[in-house]
Amino acid sequence: MARTLTRRQAIAGVGSTLAVAGSAGVAGASEQPEDAVVDIDRSGDADYPRCLYKPDADGEWNPVMPINVNARATGDVSAVDAVEDGFSGLSYLEWTRVFPDATAKAWNGEEGTLVPPDHSFRRPRLGDGWNHVHVWAVDEDRAAIHAHLDVVDLTSTHLHRGDHYDDAAEEVVDHLGGDGWDRRTPYSIDYGVSDGRREAWGETGDVKLEY
Repeated sequence: MARTLTRRQAIAGVGSTLAVAGSAGVAGASEQPEDAVVDIDRSGDADYPRCLYKPDADGEWNPVMPINVNARATGDVSAVDAVEDGFSGLSYLEWTRVFPDATAKAWNGEEGTLVPPDHSFRRPRLGDGWNHVHVWAVDEDRAAIHAHLDVVDLTSTHLHRGDHYDDAAEEVVDHLGGDGWDRRTPYSIDYGVSDGRREAWGETGDVKLEY
């Protein structure tokens, strides 16, 4: 695994106080978010992290996309391992970790810092709309998944942007369903972001999976 169990525990966390770090460029952006971090991730009692954060040109981290799939496992295998198994191995060659990844982190309230995902996967295909998935271990029983489709956008620094969260989440559900994951419905996530950002996101496809 990418990190030890102690590093993976309780990403959502409770009641951490932020030390505001000095601004830096994107290449060396601070590990501490500025005040742009939403309160629900800073000091809430959420079971899962709510937002994916990226730095802007000033090194200030902002919530830019929803972490829209919550997963829970209650067997011998940890949740993050069960999710990883669903995206790796000879049976799932259409999913890859090969392509370079953009900066993306989730807030770990217990450690008081932003952390990169434990796993990231893309599914290349002809044309637009590649599936892109980030996975964080919350603890042994829980994993948080962000899913979007990579949409070509030549104005973006990476020549694409993440969008269509609902379609991406649905494809995650369909994919992992073949590995024994069941959908719990209805399910809704309070992301704690501004009304404008929430409206810009559109349908997020919130879903909880149980293994």
